[in-house]
Amino acid sequence: MTVNRRECLQKLALVCMPTPSVVYSEWVLDDLWAATEPDAMPALDWGDLSAVMARWGRSTWSHVVTGHHCDLQTMLHDGITATAKQVSPPSTVIVVLRGGSGLHLDQCRAVSSAFHSAVAACSELWFAAAPAPTLVDKLRLTVVVSS
Repeated sequence: MTVNRRECLQKLALVCMPTPSVVYSEWVLDDLWAATEPDAMPALDWGDLSAVMARWGRSTWSHVVTGHHCDLQTMLHDGITATAKQVSPPSTVIVVLRGGSGLHLDQCRAVSSAFHSAVAACSELWFAAAPAPTLVDKLRLTVVVSS
């Protein structure tokens, strides 16, 4: 039996994190772990990500939006509006864009730019984009915020 990298990270997170990972939904965890994969653009460092998640503990908030490629602006508006309503100003924001074969650099640039403009007051903004073959012709935008 072989264990892939994401399964290994999942087991590590469940064992090593000081707070139970039930704080995050399965989609949120999957997106965060996908952001640490070598094919993410850019890939987030697993050590940095796990340290931030451990530091946050249970004081986090997450928001997931799924839509078609043509709905990216609506997804961005929804994600940014929800983030602004939840925490003001957030100290750290992690944004992960996932998509099937249609994930393009211009979409990544649009998401990164929109969140940089919207949460300029936060001390840290992390962005990653990662493939998600199961999404086929859709995109998923996941936002995790420290509160």
